[in-house]
Amino acid sequence: MNKHKWYAWHSLVGIKLSILICFILITGTLATISHEIDWLANPSKRVLPSVNSSKINWSFIYQSANQRQTNDPISQINAPIDDWFAVEIIRSDENDQLYRQFYHPETGEYQGDGRWYNWQRFFRMTHRHLMMPTIIGTTIVCVVGLLMFFSLVSGFFLIPKWWKSFFKKPRINNRKTFWNDCHRLFGLWSSWLLLVVCVTGVWYLMELWGLNANFPDQKDSISTIEEQVLVMPSQQTFRHIVNNVSKHHDMEIKHIIFPSERTTVVTIQGQNDTILVRDRANNVIFNPITGDYLSSRFAEEQSVHVRISEAADPLHFGTIYGIYTKLLYFIFGVALSSLAISGTYLYGLRYCKTHSGMSTPVKNLWLVSWGGMKYWRWLCITLIIISLLLTVLIFTNYILI
Repeated sequence: MNKHKWYAWHSLVGIKLSILICFILITGTLATISHEIDWLANPSKRVLPSVNSSKINWSFIYQSANQRQTNDPISQINAPIDDWFAVEIIRSDENDQLYRQFYHPETGEYQGDGRWYNWQRFFRMTHRHLMMPTIIGTTIVCVVGLLMFFSLVSGFFLIPKWWKSFFKKPRINNRKTFWNDCHRLFGLWSSWLLLVVCVTGVWYLMELWGLNANFPDQKDSISTIEEQVLVMPSQQTFRHIVNNVSKHHDMEIKHIIFPSERTTVVTIQGQNDTILVRDRANNVIFNPITGDYLSSRFAEEQSVHVRISEAADPLHFGTIYGIYTKLLYFIFGVALSSLAISGTYLYGLRYCKTHSGMSTPVKNLWLVSWGGMKYWRWLCITLIIISLLLTVLIFTNYILI
C-alpha cells in the first residue's frame, strides 16, 4: 500500500470522527486525575499528607460512622486514594440513593459529605460508555478505540524513518510545515499511550461480548433467619474482622464491602505484592455475625485470563504507581487530545493548498475541515449531545440507574 492510501486510512478516522475522538480522549485524560479533581472540589476529602494506609483506624471510623448516622446503612468503606485523602464511606438513604461521607483516617472524625455523582463518576461514565446503557455506550467507545488503533498504525507508515524523528525540532518554514511537524512530534511521543488505551479498549470490547474472565466460586453468602434483613457486623465483630485479615494474607485493605441485596457477607478487598491487578482481585470474606473467616482469593493464584483481565484497568487509567503514573498519563493524554485538533487543522491546510495553492484564513480552514467530516460530524455531535443530556438527567436523579 502506497503513502497516499495510508494517508486515506489515517484521515478516515482522524477527520470523520475527530469530534467524537477528541471528546473521548479529553474525558479519558481527565478521568485519570478525576479523584484529584474531586479532592480539589470538596474540602471534606482532604487531610494533611501524613497519613498512610498502615495508620488507618478502621474501628474508629466504623464506630464514628455508626454513631453519626444509624438509619442509612453503610454500603462500603474505601481507603484513601493517597496520603492526603480522607477515608470514604458509601451509604444509601431511604430512597436507595447513594451518597458519600468522609472521615479522618486516624481519628475517625467526620469531615463532611458529598454526592454519589461527582466529577470522578462524570468523567469515568462519560469516557467509558457516554452515559448510555453500558453494552451500547461501551461498544461505541471501544469500536472508536479500534479505529484509532488503525490510525496509529497508518501514522507510522506516513513518517519516513519515524524512529529518527523523536527529537526533530518543528520547522517554521510555513504554517503547514510547522503544524505538520508538531502533529508528527506529538503523535510519536504519545504513541505508547495510544497503543495501551487502544489495546485495553479492544480487550474491554471482547469482555463485553463474551470473553469476560470468571473468578473461582467463593462462599459469598450466609443463611439468616430472615433473608430480607441485612445483618451488619457489630463494633466488636468488625474489629475482629479487620484484625484477622492479616492472618490469612498480608494484604493492604482498600475496600470493605458490607452485606447488601447481592451478598450477605463482609468482603475485604485490597492489594498485595502482585502488580497490575484491580483491588477486587484479592479478597478475604467473613461472616458479618460471628466474624468467622469464610473464603479468600488472591491474584497470584488465578489463571492467565483473569490476570490479563485484572491488568486492563491499571494499564488503561495509569493507576499503577499512584499519582506519579496518573500525572504521566494525564500529560501524554493532553498530547493525544491535541492530535485530534491539530489533525483536523492540518486537513484544512492540505485541502486548501491542494485546491487553491494559496494561504487561507484560519476561519476558512476550520470550515473546510468541518465540510470534510461530511455526515459523520452529525453522528459525532448527536452522540455527544445524548451523552450530555443523559448526564443532566442522571446527575439530577431524574433517571435512576
